[in-house]
Amino acid sequence: MDFRLTDEQEMLRDSARRFLEKECSLEQRRSAPTHGEFSGKRWTAFADMGWLAASLPEDCGGLGGDVVEAALIMEEFGRALVVDPFWGVGVLAAQTILAADREQARQLLPKLCAGELLPALAHHETQSRGVIEHVSLQARPAGKDAWTLHGHKTLVMGGNVANRFIVSARTAGGNRDRDGITLFMLDREAQGLKRQNVRLIDNRWAAELALDGVRVTSEHLLGEADQAYAALEHAHVHGLLTLCSEAVGVMERALWITRDYLRTRKQFGVTLNTFQALQHRMAEMLIELEVSRSVVYRAMAFLEMPSAERLAALSVTKARVGQSGRFICGQAIQLHGGIGVTEEYSIGHYFKRMTVIENELGSAQFHLEQLALRECAGPTPAVTAPHDSGAPT
Repeated sequence: MDFRLTDEQEMLRDSARRFLEKECSLEQRRSAPTHGEFSGKRWTAFADMGWLAASLPEDCGGLGGDVVEAALIMEEFGRALVVDPFWGVGVLAAQTILAADREQARQLLPKLCAGELLPALAHHETQSRGVIEHVSLQARPAGKDAWTLHGHKTLVMGGNVANRFIVSARTAGGNRDRDGITLFMLDREAQGLKRQNVRLIDNRWAAELALDGVRVTSEHLLGEADQAYAALEHAHVHGLLTLCSEAVGVMERALWITRDYLRTRKQFGVTLNTFQALQHRMAEMLIELEVSRSVVYRAMAFLEMPSAERLAALSVTKARVGQSGRFICGQAIQLHGGIGVTEEYSIGHYFKRMTVIENELGSAQFHLEQLALRECAGPTPAVTAPHDSGAPT
């Protein structure tokens, strides 16, 4: 695999970095954590710059890119701690629509790329804990080609501003069967749908959904009934890889903020960066950052592999990135001291964001368990976890 960026990809990354440094500083985003505000003007700018279309095919209104473009944008989002729901809408929901039904995607995704359609994927449940096929929300038959939805969805990313919800429901089988999962596209004002907006510890917002007898028909179907697992896996793969790319951006920025702090903070008459013990600690943090970046690149090389190998490689990536991120951001807080946990100082925000990333789409511990289960089940491809360079687990 060629890991060099094309000229267009470099331009995309550089333009994203310049825009976000100007428009998404810590001072400019202080109102969003408190009130959950959504900047329609900035979202329109995302659409105008082609970010929402960057990883979508041309026949669906996109620019013909793939997950690499989305990963580049997400890495810059991590550096700037952007709170806009690009990941929930532009990655998870968009890729679900794309994989569910190509014809429906040709109708819906151009509106998403233009910034008009704001769908959110409502798939995660309290007991799923990262298991893609876990769906307990029931779709009960209510006549020919009609159902009523009963159950709850939690942590719907972007759900606080979404105007459509893509809800996964169980139309057949048990709670963890891959067959029998169906996707429905609902309006946010659907009768029987209750939404509660929640603020996360990293100052982003999500939604909790309660569905009590929401009536749907075949017109609400996204893709084929009982066959939604493949679309959910596709969205999960793209979502996990781009989330890990964002984590790399978070870690990188946390590392350099800490370096600059050690260069200015004095103790015993000299700056902290002259202490050899702290130099060693910074070196360990840099190693962990580069290991994380490498496993993200490695996961991209597995995207065209069979499902089992692809998911195993992604579990390695999520586990490694979670461990490294916890180590880097935790050390950054320690090296800053008490000021690092204050709301006014930036490094604490990076630590909080990394904490949420580490638990999104399955924690590091969950993915290590998945690798262990695959190993017990029989021979697997060479996707064992990279050597641990000393980060605590």
